[in-house]
Amino acid sequence: MKRVRKKFTIVGNWKMNPDTLEEAKKLFSAVSRKTANNPKVAVVVAPPAPFMLALSGKKTGRKTDRKIRPAAQDVSGETRGAHTGSASARQLRSAGAEYAIVGHSERRAAGDNDQIIAKKITQALDAGLRVILCVGEKERDNHARYLREVREQITGALSSQTKNKIQWVTVAYEPVWEVGRNFDVVLAPALIHEMAIYIKKSVAEIFGKKQALRLPVLYGGSLNSENAENILKDASIDGLLVGRQSLDPDTFGKIIEYANELS
Repeated sequence: MKRVRKKFTIVGNWKMNPDTLEEAKKLFSAVSRKTANNPKVAVVVAPPAPFMLALSGKKTGRKTDRKIRPAAQDVSGETRGAHTGSASARQLRSAGAEYAIVGHSERRAAGDNDQIIAKKITQALDAGLRVILCVGEKERDNHARYLREVREQITGALSSQTKNKIQWVTVAYEPVWEVGRNFDVVLAPALIHEMAIYIKKSVAEIFGKKQALRLPVLYGGSLNSENAENILKDASIDGLLVGRQSLDPDTFGKIIEYANELS
């Protein structure tokens, strides 16, 4: 029997790619065509910040590519002021972003702690952005200490938010030790499902069961077109956060197609 699901969300994080705006436009257009053919999927793309305005269509007012929801790869924890090199949530929203990725493992490695991440989430939500909060353990141990690490990340990031605001948050489980590994040894769907349940349980401790059950949980880590299908089918999650494979429109398109077929 086919399991009834909500609409899958597939997020592509381009990181610091591609090199030029022209390349970014071509890639965005290719993904947009894939999205148009798979209407049951919510597709979110996070380009580098300098390309946001051109890709979002905000500057020209055009709506031809609005099937894709633009996302910021990060936001500042501050509103404005002397913060060289930073972009505020309101600035990114003004440039056309609808989502913001916060707490990505690469940002945590660069110094973002739970306090900084909590401030960024507040700024993003206050600016009207939906938040994709990344959590995940650095390593797995035999004593399940990694569960405490994930729980502390969730608590540290979300405890200062209200029930009203949590409805605009999605959690992406991103086990750091898994990222960049061989595609053949990606975490088993059953283990991903267990972590999704644990994440919802951790959120329930803060906001209650009702809010936690509504919380979308994505998975990110060494994804390609082969393992993505099994994860979407068997892990009982709400979507995927795709890294370098989102730069290949054919591979990313296949993942979107799988999600559409399973919706």
